[in-house]
Amino acid sequence: MSSEVKRYHPVLITLHWLLAVAILGMYAFGSFVLDDMHNSAPGKPGLLSLHLIVGVAILVLTVVRLIVRVRTPRPDPVPGSRSAQKAATALQHSMYTLTVLIVVSGLTLALSAHLFSILYGHSGTLPKDFEDFTSHDIHGWLVNGLLIVVALHVAAALKHQFKLKNNIMSRMSLFAKD
Repeated sequence: MSSEVKRYHPVLITLHWLLAVAILGMYAFGSFVLDDMHNSAPGKPGLLSLHLIVGVAILVLTVVRLIVRVRTPRPDPVPGSRSAQKAATALQHSMYTLTVLIVVSGLTLALSAHLFSILYGHSGTLPKDFEDFTSHDIHGWLVNGLLIVVALHVAAALKHQFKLKNNIMSRMSLFAKD
């Protein structure tokens, strides 16, 4: 890429931060609200419906982000060893892959538990427990994997910003000055 490009495209930056907030919010919502709520609780269907809608929105925004990333110029890779650059690329690809797989596993759970007819067709009742579905376990494992990858991503960004002092955060900021 051209060295003239100092930041990612504003749409890419916006989607990055929007997805970061949405994904972390969904993790908190799923882990601390939905998982702790019994399926017979009156508010559970509405909250599950919201979780499904936001999950699909995350998938759509992730696909849009990938398209924007491919179609817009971006800054040169951050200076570093070839192995560090390969690790950064692998980390980025892992975040995209895990995000998509999390949504797919969530949709698989929804299909297995007949949630679409229950939540949107008002036909049937929620299963006694989602723990009985393998896709629920897979969904949780993938979420935990994504959290680890995100933590590595944040740690690397902080290392570059504060230890290596190469101002990497300006590349993903709408407000940075050149």
